[in-house]
Amino acid sequence: MGDLNYRDAAWLGIVVGSMVAVMATFIAIFLSGLDDPEVVGSVRSGIVAGLAAAVVVTTFAYYRLRETSRSGRDLGAIREEEVKRVRAILAQIGERDSVWATQSWLVEEKVRRDRGVLVVDLHGLDAASAAALADRLLERRSDLGRLKLITGRGEDTRPGSADPGIRPAVLQRLKVGAPGAEWQVIQKSSSVTLRPMGRAPTPRQWLGRFAVFVIPMTGSMTLAFRDLAGPGMEEQGMTFGAAAGLLMTVLLSGYRDRSA
Repeated sequence: MGDLNYRDAAWLGIVVGSMVAVMATFIAIFLSGLDDPEVVGSVRSGIVAGLAAAVVVTTFAYYRLRETSRSGRDLGAIREEEVKRVRAILAQIGERDSVWATQSWLVEEKVRRDRGVLVVDLHGLDAASAAALADRLLERRSDLGRLKLITGRGEDTRPGSADPGIRPAVLQRLKVGAPGAEWQVIQKSSSVTLRPMGRAPTPRQWLGRFAVFVIPMTGSMTLAFRDLAGPGMEEQGMTFGAAAGLLMTVLLSGYRDRSA
């Protein structure tokens, strides 16, 4: 969310709302019967559902951006500092590692930002060095946030590919240490992302979020389900929509801060 600005948040709401509108329209057409479909009513229901989705997504995105801006943090400076911190942490184990000593793995090249994500590229390390790196990251967890480790697939032996032993060595270390360090391990084909489990909101934060979300969330869901319920079922639709909006408000108010 920190990579978004208010314009991006608005476009995100528009895109999601448009997708929901199209899907809701087709669902309403199918439910009305393909022999004699109610096209106009289905389109109206789709538009209402899309507007509700756009309101929900945009409200949440704007609130997250507002939280970030009110913190007074310079995100650019913070990201630059995070890169320097990780480089310093990993450089401290370089002197006792043969791979670092041969200058085949340099923190200045291998620790970087890639599309906003803090990346540690393990290409050039052997399995033992990669395991030592993982141990070092776990030791300094309190100084680190979200990280992406480029491990390679663990099976490619072509020139320039990562050591096949890197991925299993790193995963073995993380399997033991990551839960205690409050890191969620997300595995992909050639990388491992360490995602902070996050901090739960304080009661004051939860109440503040609830107060902001409850009116747009509950109102938009109530109107959407009233229209989707159709003639004669408006009251039931509104009741269900209000309940769904309150449930969504409760869930969104309790989201965890995963920035650290």
